[in-house]
Amino acid sequence: MTTIIPITSSTLGFEPNLKVTPRLVYRLFRASVIAELSESCSEIIDQYGLLFFMLSDDQWAALPGITTLDGGNDVIAPGYDIIAPLVQPANNNALALELYKNQRDERKVVKKAIKDVTRKFVNSLPADDISILSDREGMFGMMNVTLQQLFAHTEQKYATLNQADFDHIFEELQKPKSPSQDYTALAEKHRGLHLLLAAAHQVSTEYSKTKYFMQALKEDPAGIYATEIYVRAYPAIPDRTFDDLVDITIVHAPNYVATTASLGYNNAMMASHTASANAAAIPTDEASLAALISLHQKNLSAMRRKNGNASTAGPRNQRSQQTPTTTAPKYCHKHGYQHSHLGSACLVMLNNPQQFTAQHLTATDPSMPPGGNTAVAKKF
Repeated sequence: MTTIIPITSSTLGFEPNLKVTPRLVYRLFRASVIAELSESCSEIIDQYGLLFFMLSDDQWAALPGITTLDGGNDVIAPGYDIIAPLVQPANNNALALELYKNQRDERKVVKKAIKDVTRKFVNSLPADDISILSDREGMFGMMNVTLQQLFAHTEQKYATLNQADFDHIFEELQKPKSPSQDYTALAEKHRGLHLLLAAAHQVSTEYSKTKYFMQALKEDPAGIYATEIYVRAYPAIPDRTFDDLVDITIVHAPNYVATTASLGYNNAMMASHTASANAAAIPTDEASLAALISLHQKNLSAMRRKNGNASTAGPRNQRSQQTPTTTAPKYCHKHGYQHSHLGSACLVMLNNPQQFTAQHLTATDPSMPPGGNTAVAKKF
């Protein structure tokens, strides 16, 4: 599909615009549009400014004060007329001529204002909307698209949230507060998301509002501090409200003072980062590792020369001068003299009672039992 880009004299649009996450920002976009149009040309049009040119008949009739009762019948106030031709007075009456000129000039002002706000509306739309609304068969693009058509299109397309929008809203509600985000901005973000849910007839309870806000503060020490004050102030869950939680957080979180424990945590994190950096500096190839070992050996030798021989005569040399600890050898009729076991604990003889008797098990030297053990001599 070919996108037709409108040629306009201005790139100014409404804020927020509909080019990113349009359904999530549509409530604010619509409020911005209505506020501007209701004030535009208010010195000429007494009631609701230019809104008449954007709303449908039913939407116009639903505005407060537009529909009145006259003899039991609804009477809808007409909007400002820019279509009926103005007739210049033929008698050149000064008063009538002045009135005519004023009406003509006012119409020019209103028509220009409608044109400007229509351009601003178009500049706020995504490219695919412009493509859909454009006169693709002709050469006029968005020239003939009215403000009323633009509003009807966005109402139909963006006024209702879909499943992806709900998923995004709940993901945003569960995001932890960022270090650069202040508590007022966080509260306003949550308040806007809950308003979106309410507009979609999914009204959040005070319990869920406070739960999500406290969850957003779970990684923020000052926020946790303020939350603890809030919970002590309102121990009963039915008494807790989102506005009270926000008020207490904004007042008390800035008063938080870091504790020794939190400082220790920070120091531990710094040590962890340093260790990680040192680990990253260890060579991973054989040649580089060999060069590093050689360098450390040279540094060690230089340090020993600088400190003298006393540094080399350390615990290792002292240990080498100690008399090694010796134990008496143990005799086993089967295995002779060794330091492992006595004959009475020899598994070979114990598991072969037909060959080895109790005398063999209790023998303490090669001369026992009678006849001796000529295959074993004392070697210790």
